[in-house]
Amino acid sequence: MGPVLIVDDEFGIVEAVRDLLSDEGYRTVTALNGRDALERMAQERPAMVLLDYMMPVLNGPGVLESMQKDPVLRDVPVVMMSASPPEFWQHLPCAAFLPKPFDIDQLLATVQRIIGAPPLPH
Repeated sequence: MGPVLIVDDEFGIVEAVRDLLSDEGYRTVTALNGRDALERMAQERPAMVLLDYMMPVLNGPGVLESMQKDPVLRDVPVVMMSASPPEFWQHLPCAAFLPKPFDIDQLLATVQRIIGAPPLPH
């Protein structure tokens, strides 16, 4: 299984989500903007993407648009994270949406629902 790609321009959020998912046994990769995220996805196809809506360089909708055009990334599930009202993001082709600030239990449940439990350690 590929990593969970966490994409957010707020380093504190990236760090907290990375630590939480790593503690649960998920492998993670991070990016601080959309262009970085696409570069990471070119290196390794993620199992899923946790994607912030508003970011500099390339925003969440721009990343989604690029992913939809790429046959390798088209089917990667994306969970949009946003403090923006739902009318900004509810029309986007995402597997789920997490309003910011998000609930840790809701985040973990969403990841597990979409990609399953983390692999057992060897």
